[in-house]
Amino acid sequence: MILVIPRKTSLRGDSGFGLIEIVISMFLLSLLAVAFLPLLITSMRTTVRSSTVATATQLLDKEFGLLRAAGDTCALLTAYGASGAVPVSSDGRGTSYQRAHSVASCPAGAVNYPRTVSVTVSVAITASGQVYSPVTATTLIYLRAP
Repeated sequence: MILVIPRKTSLRGDSGFGLIEIVISMFLLSLLAVAFLPLLITSMRTTVRSSTVATATQLLDKEFGLLRAAGDTCALLTAYGASGAVPVSSDGRGTSYQRAHSVASCPAGAVNYPRTVSVTVSVAITASGQVYSPVTATTLIYLRAP
């Protein structure tokens, strides 16, 4: 009877990843990360800018609500327009917002009523010492009497 003993054979290429393959793969992954870095930075800046403009738009809406609540006569609207500066608001990122409003002059005489008057509200934005262009909106407010 012949006994056959199987031989152990080992192939040198089947032993797994070597140090060179791991270093090359780390290098390729780092190249991909560096390639996407400018895109990430640009998207972060865009997100911050969009958030700042959204906050300014909310302040514009708040100011328009205060203008509507001031009254629907020319005298009340003129008094609100002359009320002076609105306090500066700021958010958690250190961005400050200065609201301002401008009311068009009311026409003289009671003949022209009811009518509308143009009101412009703007919000100046300052972030990290840099002043951005203001966010501005104009609307017409219905007046029933002088």
